[in-house]
Amino acid sequence: MIKKKQVIQSGAWQMLNVSIKVFSQFAYYGVMARLLQKSELGVFALLTAFMNFGNMLGDGGMGDALVQRKEIEKKHINAAFYSSLVLGAILYVLIFFTAPLWAEFYKQPALTYSLRLFCITFLFAAVYSASFAQLQRKFAFKKIFIADGGMLLLSNILGIVLAYNGGGFMSLVWSQIFYFGAEMILLLYYQPIPLKLGLDKRHWKDLVGYGSGLTLIRLNNYIVNSGIILEVGKLITTAALGVFERSFRIMNIPQRFIYDMVQRVMMPAMVKKSDGKKGTFVVFSKTLSLILTILVPLSVFLILFSKPIVLILLGRKWLDAVPLLQIFFLNLPMRTAASLGDTLMRVHGYIRLNLVRKVQNSVIICVLIYIGYWLDGLEGIAWSILISTVVSYVMMMAIIRKRIFPEDWKKLVFKPYYNGLMLAIGFAVPCYLAYLGVHVVIKDSIIAFSVLCAVATVVALYLFVKKPALLGKDIAYIQPDLLSMVKKRGKKKQKKAQAVIEKNTVINDDSVVE
Repeated sequence: MIKKKQVIQSGAWQMLNVSIKVFSQFAYYGVMARLLQKSELGVFALLTAFMNFGNMLGDGGMGDALVQRKEIEKKHINAAFYSSLVLGAILYVLIFFTAPLWAEFYKQPALTYSLRLFCITFLFAAVYSASFAQLQRKFAFKKIFIADGGMLLLSNILGIVLAYNGGGFMSLVWSQIFYFGAEMILLLYYQPIPLKLGLDKRHWKDLVGYGSGLTLIRLNNYIVNSGIILEVGKLITTAALGVFERSFRIMNIPQRFIYDMVQRVMMPAMVKKSDGKKGTFVVFSKTLSLILTILVPLSVFLILFSKPIVLILLGRKWLDAVPLLQIFFLNLPMRTAASLGDTLMRVHGYIRLNLVRKVQNSVIICVLIYIGYWLDGLEGIAWSILISTVVSYVMMMAIIRKRIFPEDWKKLVFKPYYNGLMLAIGFAVPCYLAYLGVHVVIKDSIIAFSVLCAVATVVALYLFVKKPALLGKDIAYIQPDLLSMVKKRGKKKQKKAQAVIEKNTVINDDSVVE
């Protein structure tokens, strides 16, 4: 039986993982944007789009198929491992031989060698997929944190060192290869695959139906995320693509990592609660409300402070990214909520229905991008992406209303947004007014913004610890368990320290006796 405390504490580890990934990525982008040219980042944007394609298809959905099963046998793990490995190998061979064609299509000769090298990550991701899924099932998010967030931090440091020494966009390539390779080694160490047991057709069939349906959904997710980079990359120059991709990626960092944090914890939780729709409704509604409590004020904050954010993360030569970022940040709440809806539909088995929604949305966004580019260039493309996000969200709510929660769906329309809107009005907007006041005294916008962020962080932490109700009922709901987790870890450290002291005392006493 899954407990609230177990879910929240697993979420805390995943939150720590997300926090390190978000802050390290922001810092990484800030340094690399200053060390590399816009055109170099444009070429890497194309490479990343190809890499995401392979990693998205590489495991055939077998990892999530393991997570969603209530009971699994060791041969299920083997079936997932071998299937992922074969698919990853096929995709790598395909990219290896077609790399010259892609280089010619985008008029970028450097793509041939870099694609062949970069896409080795297909194999790494395929190999660790089953181990990762097993750790999710066990709520072993501390180990995931070490393998995922820790290795990303090290890879970012490697990328900066290589770029500083003139590595160009290949410094980004080598850092990503290190990240996937190191994560693979650690995940296999934490959760080995029982290869000696082999596999049979029955165990493979148990997973392939769910996995193949999920892969088709992922393909459509890819189109509306990384895939649009390939479409936009054909319409504009690599320098303009660098601006577009950096803006889109900065928007995606909080959305992707917050969703990953919640999805990796909540999907196993909803599976365990899936005996009745009441249980999944409680988990889903609380999760949705918590996400929006964070993302709505965060989105308002990021829109208001897009200019200092660009100055800090990218530098003055990237100020043309400000209007793009402001439009992209409008996507955050609905984009993440729609992604959470994907998880809900997977738990309830509506893979095909969700796939239809995804296909429709993929067609819509591809068409809108061309229309937006024709009307208003890069900003037109950004508005097109926002329109497609709203359409996807409305379609998701229509499915929830008709198929999943026909009686309770109204509680998911406005209620989850309430706490977030209150925090946006009571926290994000006053922050901007305070920034204007600080800016009168401190003329440098970056320093003024940094001072504001430091003060806002201290105030937010104080409210979380002392007055959580002021941050909304969702924060107040999880606060006791998060604090008890911190206190428990503090007590463990004290006990260990005391044990060491006592041990040393005994040793010293023995020495005196001798």
